[in-house]
Amino acid sequence: MKKRERYLSFFYCFILSLFIVSCTEDIDTSARYVFTERTIAGYLSDHAQFSEYVRLMKEQRVSDVSETSVYQLMTAYGCYTCFAPTNDAIQLYLDSLAIKGVIPEASWDAFPDERAKDSIRAVIVLNSILDGTKQDLAFITAEFPKTNEEFSINTMADRKISVTYYKSDLDSCAIDGICPVSKVNRDIEAINGYIHQVGYVINPSNETLGSTLHKFTADSLCNLSVMARCVEACGLIDTLTRVRDERYEVLYKTGAFPDFNWQLRSWPIPPPEHRKYGFTLFAEKDEFWERTLGKDRRTITVQDVMDWVDDQGYYPDAIKDGNFSDEKNLLNLFVTYHLLPQRIPVDKLALHYNERGYNYKNKNASPVIPVWAHYVTMGKRRLLRIWESAESGGPCLNRFPKLNNGRHEDYHEKECSEANKGVKIVTDETSGIVKLINAIIYPIDEPIAYTENVRNELGKIRLRYDSWEFQPEAMNNDLRLTSKTDACWYFSSDPDKQYFDNMTVNSKQTRFMLLSGRDQSWPNYQGDEVLAEGVYDITFTLPPVPKFGIYEIRMGVSTYSGTRGICQVYWGSRKDQLVAEGIPVNMQLGGNSTNNLLGWEKDTDDDDYDAEVDKKMRNNGFMKGPEYIVASAGGRETNRMNAGSTRRIVVREPMSPDVVYYMRFKTVQPDYTTKQLFVDYLEWCPKEVYDNPEHPEDIW
Repeated sequence: MKKRERYLSFFYCFILSLFIVSCTEDIDTSARYVFTERTIAGYLSDHAQFSEYVRLMKEQRVSDVSETSVYQLMTAYGCYTCFAPTNDAIQLYLDSLAIKGVIPEASWDAFPDERAKDSIRAVIVLNSILDGTKQDLAFITAEFPKTNEEFSINTMADRKISVTYYKSDLDSCAIDGICPVSKVNRDIEAINGYIHQVGYVINPSNETLGSTLHKFTADSLCNLSVMARCVEACGLIDTLTRVRDERYEVLYKTGAFPDFNWQLRSWPIPPPEHRKYGFTLFAEKDEFWERTLGKDRRTITVQDVMDWVDDQGYYPDAIKDGNFSDEKNLLNLFVTYHLLPQRIPVDKLALHYNERGYNYKNKNASPVIPVWAHYVTMGKRRLLRIWESAESGGPCLNRFPKLNNGRHEDYHEKECSEANKGVKIVTDETSGIVKLINAIIYPIDEPIAYTENVRNELGKIRLRYDSWEFQPEAMNNDLRLTSKTDACWYFSSDPDKQYFDNMTVNSKQTRFMLLSGRDQSWPNYQGDEVLAEGVYDITFTLPPVPKFGIYEIRMGVSTYSGTRGICQVYWGSRKDQLVAEGIPVNMQLGGNSTNNLLGWEKDTDDDDYDAEVDKKMRNNGFMKGPEYIVASAGGRETNRMNAGSTRRIVVREPMSPDVVYYMRFKTVQPDYTTKQLFVDYLEWCPKEVYDNPEHPEDIW
């Protein structure tokens, strides 16, 4: 909940007090002002059921480099959500540690050494508080995420926590499924946040995907043991244990990434604090394998699975030997298609933001027109589609419906055949989702594979990607579609300090940024945008195409800023020898430009005339923006209606699914260091769509 106005009144009192006191003594400006009204710390201290929690807060430092205790922090200005465990809740947690053999008895005196005691204290205290000060955001229960969705703000231990609601009692909820929030002592307002009493200690799992799957191989009760054995057989366990880039951690903490003072912002733009790794696994349940193979899950072998995959004819060209770690091996091809190199939480399986008819400011908004993403899998690079619409009943894998996509239709699903209905991703309290420090496992009831049908369906549709969809690091580090208004991040152009695996900054004179357009009414697809300034030169690794054919690549551009520049686009499969594609792209040139060189005209009531305008623009290498995107929440003006939002056709070439392609953007304005590269989204469109005389490409 926003509390800025109330805080400001206290802040002004704080400033006045500093002015008065400064006449007589020096003030330590690093100290936070302590309010005289009830703070979180004050409330907890006044209630005996939290006495143990208060004691631990006073002992726990905010960080290893600070002498400030968490209790002191809770007496100060801020915006905190505190899930306060009672004395009984803390005792229950100690009981669980004794049962697990961590300590011999359920007592603080039973810890073998101070280090172990400090570790458990940190778990209890630092995971109980969400620090929303930077976003001015604290949560009452009415503003909690939906079932299994994670809070947009991490705990003070830099961990994600989520909420579960129960259909039998919708007023009941629990944090991470096991920490019940009191139905009586919740939404307690303090001047620096909210307090919610919980009945157990919040303790997010420290297990990685690799360590968890290794345990699951011998756990017949986990319902994922068969897939776990297959993943381990493919030699992926070590890769799936990665949590974060420790080299980046050291560089960040030693000041190797200074903030960027951008002239268009009145505050410095920081680098990301971490460079975390992440994974998502869609795993068929053991129940599926038992039903399909007719065997007990404990006796199903990886060879059984591979034989079944072979019988389905999924990967006919695969190698069928016992070297499962080979990317060309049949089992490896099957398993790695279930794995994505990014941790995708429930609320970002389908990224709802500014599709037409949707209002992201409405917490209970339901899907309207379809939302999709096409992720590149691990192992052999292939596309896995996640799709959600009003008709799909939730997010689905590889769903390919027919749409009402005419000029005057609504873009809802018209029909969906049984062969193209996809596999449902269940996310409610019955789902069995496993949330780990570096991954999420989504159990599924039906198999997924990169079949000929999937490739054919992907190969006859337009593939639109947000420019940040290419970078797994953006999702893994909470940079994608952040909840923070006007958020920005800056990335080093030093070749030894690059942040993204799928992008290379070729010039140290490049100033490269990720900007979030949340709440800015920008006409950006999904809000985010790529922005570079200076003598920029960057190269993207592109996602694969689904099948061989001729494709157009289009570049979405908004011409609203006078600082847009001119760049040359290069494309090809040899990263060091990319070929210039066409003339340089002038990103200031739009439908609203002087003399309207594009041929842009606003749509009329005459469909034939509007289609002719579209053809003229295509002949000039341009297209109107999509009917799909609107600028503001629930807005009516689509990008097609917006003269400043256009698409540039930058590549038209034959492409193969087995070849890695790259795209390079290089400025042709070396004398204008403030001119920008702007990339909102890229589209791949097969020839049978953009050059189809019977069914012209839709306007969406």
